Amino acid sequence: MAEALGTQLTRRMKDEIALMRDFVALLRLEQHALSGNDAEAISAATNAKTILARQLGQIATERNIALAREGHAPDRAGIDALIAVQNNPATLAQLRDALMTLATEADELNRTNGDIIRMRMSHNQKAIDVLLGAGNRPATYGRDGRSSFSGAASGRHYSAA
Repeated sequence: MAEALGTQLTRRMKDEIALMRDFVALLRLEQHALSGNDAEAISAATNAKTILARQLGQIATERNIALAREGHAPDRAGIDALIAVQNNPATLAQLRDALMTLATEADELNRTNGDIIRMRMSHNQKAIDVLLGAGNRPATYGRDGRSSFSGAASGRHYSAA
């Protein structure tokens, strides 16, 4: 039964690797869109990323269920235990390593993209604060150096007119 599970796991891991490659490429595209401040491309990347993340989650869940069904832990240790009892463990080990490398790359790209987003949000918040603060401060001064803003566009006091 372990060999049949090994064949299943090989197929699932190949599918997962293909999806993860697409996910990494999409994260790179998202990073480019974020750096270029391209709102449409950011939106498209976000939508596509959500779909791929769901697919990756589903295939990982299926893999973990198959491992658990055979008495292996649904994690890397379970995969390693399964690899150890295979006739050709090198293939599964290579797939595991490729998947782990892609997952690490995806994590790093996602973290960088998050940093770019946080930086942009901070910049935008500072700009909003400046704009809101400017609306609350006097905008003009009279001949005597005192603020003469009373809400009128000209800065003239209508009560003194």
